[in-house]
Amino acid sequence: MCNFKTTQPKRSQQRSKKKKKKQNPMEVHGKQQASGTKVVLAAMGGLAIGGSLVFLMGFSFLASVTLLVLSSPLLLIFSPLLFFAGFVFVGAVVGFAVAGAMALTGMSTLGWIFQELGGTSLLGFGGGLAERLKEQGKDWAGFLQHGNEQDIKITSRG
Repeated sequence: MCNFKTTQPKRSQQRSKKKKKKQNPMEVHGKQQASGTKVVLAAMGGLAIGGSLVFLMGFSFLASVTLLVLSSPLLLIFSPLLFFAGFVFVGAVVGFAVAGAMALTGMSTLGWIFQELGGTSLLGFGGGLAERLKEQGKDWAGFLQHGNEQDIKITSRG
């Protein structure tokens, strides 16, 4: 047998039903819907900005393709000349770069030599090279003279 009981809603459910009054037509599930005029204005603004950007993009693309189509026969005709002209240009640039590097190296070397021979130390290090060379020369002269005397003694004994 089936027993059908009708249950009455609890008081908390009755209260929640009373709290749910009429919903705002602009509000669905806690989110606000935009009005029709806002949507239309946003679409018009988007079209104005996006449309102009798309137009400029298309114009730029068309200009690039046109220039490529017009210049490709010229590039094909003059490619042998352009190829060797490129070699000459690259050679000239490399030559100027090497010449500049050599000039910089030569000037710095000359400056270093004049600085050392003058006995001045502009940068705070490396001064007195001439004196050191003189002392080393004396040491070498003494070593060679002493070695030469021993060679003479050894050869005279033999």
